[in-house]
Amino acid sequence: MVNLIKKIAIYLLILLGISYGYQYLTGRSIVTLPRDIVEKLQEKEPSADSTNPKYYKKPNEDLLKN
Repeated sequence: MVNLIKKIAIYLLILLGISYGYQYLTGRSIVTLPRDIVEKLQEKEPSADSTNPKYYKKPNEDLLKN
């Protein structure tokens, strides 16, 4: 029984430490984190620019045009 109480106390301390650490580092409560994640996921217009590199078939001709 004592071991169970020790385990519960350790897990509780870890959770409280994470919560306090997040609040200390960011200045916001950890309970607002799910709302921030949902807002980020539900952004209306994702960026239209492609992040893929653009390859040219004939790079020498493109350089000569400039």
